[in-house]
Order: sequence, then structure tokens, then C-alpha cells
Amino acid sequence: MNRFQNINSPIVVGGVGGSGTRVIAQMLIEAGVYMGGMINEPNDNLWFTLLFRRPKWLLTAKEEDQLFLLDLFHKKMMNEKISFFEKLKVRKAALEFIFKKYIRNDEWFVLPMKISKSIRSDGAFSEKSYWGWKEPNTQFFIPLMAKKYPEMKYLLIIRNGFDMAFSDNKVQLRNFGIQHGITGNLPPDVLEFWIRTTNNAIEEGKKCLGDRFKVLKMEELCDHPNQETSELLKWAGINFDDSLLQKISLIPKPSSSTGRHKQKDLSIFSKQQIQAVEHLGYNLAT
Repeated sequence: MNRFQNINSPIVVGGVGGSGTRVIAQMLIEAGVYMGGMINEPNDNLWFTLLFRRPKWLLTAKEEDQLFLLDLFHKKMMNEKISFFEKLKVRKAALEFIFKKYIRNDEWFVLPMKISKSIRSDGAFSEKSYWGWKEPNTQFFIPLMAKKYPEMKYLLIIRNGFDMAFSDNKVQLRNFGIQHGITGNLPPDVLEFWIRTTNNAIEEGKKCLGDRFKVLKMEELCDHPNQETSELLKWAGINFDDSLLQKISLIPKPSSSTGRHKQKDLSIFSKQQIQAVEHLGYNLAT
């Protein structure tokens, strides 16, 4: 059976796609955190993805509908039985993924069906000490998750917004940009999405969770891996020794795309955008 030490306070990780959430998830997995039974290469919890990364559904979904799916997700994470009605909801989510082609590769049909089957099937018991999940889009559901898990710990991962503006990872922008008033996908649009969603997540995180909300800059983690990893594990409430700390602190590495904005024309960004990025702790020189 599950023996999670933090049954009422999962550790949840999110941020704009490409921020480095994959690395953080790997660190937590190595630290003994169960992150779900169906995880892709970027360490996304695909159960959460199927249930919640649905722009069309979110346009009309009431809070009670979202909480219903969060309860369903919780049952799956705890390896509890899923009811017939809940299984119907899972199938509906998979069909939306297929018909709306939320997945833009050759797995657009097969993958939603695989995830749906995984959720509806009996799972294995976890022997991990802690639990949580990583999915970049969790940053849009902080108030909802805080209502379900008042003791939840949420980790928002951010990278230099100027670097993020030139990222090719625009999946989140494509799915949720319009909800934040952004319809384009050029670097200024990408940067504006980063600014708005990051500020929104920080505001909601602090309001809903207080000191159980944490912002982690990937650049600082890579520059000071031991110190930042130690602080992360302590904040998460994960027991560790020097051996585990040394092992996990070797995981984060500077990305080859760090500092790429220095080779770009930054005059395309507005004065307001530059100030907004600086307010979040970055400037053109970093």
C-alpha cells in the first residue's frame, strides 16, 4: 500500500514549457518522490496532462467539474478504484485530445488512448516516501489545487525571460495563449506570455500557499547546485543525507540555450516588457 509521508501535501512542479521543469522532476524522483505511473521523456505526468491540458474544456468547465477531475487524478495517484462514471470522463478527455489534435505529432491518436487506458486500469502500489507530480500547465491551476490540497507545496520554475522568448517550445502558448490575451507566436508574444503567466502564478501562489510556494530560477540552480538543491529538499520536506545531496546536485546542468538572447535583436521588445522581465530578477546583461 502507499506509505507517503506527505499524503495531504503533494509536491507539484510547473512553469512555462522549456523552463527546466524536467530537470527538477528528475531530481525529485531521485530523492524518492513518486511522480506518477505514466511519465513521458520530459517527466510530465501524462494522467494530469490528459485530464487538464484541454483548452476547449476549460472554456466552460466550472470549478466543481475541475475539482471532480482533480479528485479522479488523486485516486489514480493513490492507486484507488476509478468508478464507471469517472472512466467515462477519462474517455471524454481522450476524445477531445484526439478530435482537437492537442498532440501535434504522429502520436495524436495513439497516445491519448494509451493514457486513457492507463488511468482506467489498475495500477501498481508505490513504495516511495513522498508524492507529487510535474506538469508545466499546473501553473494555471494553483488556486484549484490549493483548494484540494491546502498543505500543498508548489514549485514554480523560471528561466530568463529573454532566453525564453526565443524558445521553440510553444506548446503551452498555443494551448493557453488566447486565455491570456495573446494570439501571436513571435518572440515578443512569447515573452509577453512568459511575463503574464509567471506574474500570475507568483501572485496566486503567494496568496494561496504562502511560504509553501517557491520560485526557483534554473540559472541559480545551475550556478550553485549544492546550495540550491539543499534548500529545495529542505523546503519540500524531504529527508536527505550528504550522499543523496551530492548525487542529486549533479543533475542540473547549464542549458546550451542559456544566454541565447545575447545574440538576438532585443529592440523588438517594448520598454514595458524589458521592465517586467527586470522586475522578475533578470536584465539584459544576464
